[in-house]
Order: sequence, then structure tokens, then C-alpha cells
Amino acid sequence: MMPHPKMRGAGFSHGSMSIEAAIRGEGVALGRSALVAEDLIAGRLVALFPRAKMDVEWGYDLVYRMGNQDHPKVRALRNWIADEVRDFTAANFWIDPLLP
Repeated sequence: MMPHPKMRGAGFSHGSMSIEAAIRGEGVALGRSALVAEDLIAGRLVALFPRAKMDVEWGYDLVYRMGNQDHPKVRALRNWIADEVRDFTAANFWIDPLLP
């Protein structure tokens, strides 16, 4: 059994607590779309990847406090996730180059 790695930063036992922390500007949160929709509409949160949507039963959004889009940690997380998705997609899906 591998040892559990140390956590960096805050950890929460309930999802709504992480959303509240993001609203306070304490970091980025992963939350269900239905639970963050009101905060996104009100401008309390901003979707990290606003154009990335999937038709799934239970979706999630990465959100952060309005105005923190250029914070180095938010930018680093956004770039890391985009790289991971790009690598995963390239390794696991074939895209027909003839499709528009």
C-alpha cells in the first residue's frame, strides 16, 4: 500500500464549503454545475473553462473568484488541466481530420 500523499492547501468535507472558499477568493473549486449556476450568473464565480461543456448527467465546473483569472496559481492550474485534457484526448481518441 502506498502512503497517502500530504495535502497542500485547504480540504473540505462538503462541496459547498469549497464553493464558498472560491467565492471568498481562497482558490479554485470543482463544483456541480447545478450548484454553482446561481453564483456564476450573479458574477460571484467565473467558470475556468466556460466553453468546455459535456452532456453528462452530473457535470462539474472549475470556478474561481471574479477577477482572479490572472492569478499565477489559477493560471497554472488552468494550463495544467488543459495540458492533461489535451494529452488524454490525443492518447485515447481518434479524430477524423476530414470532419469540420
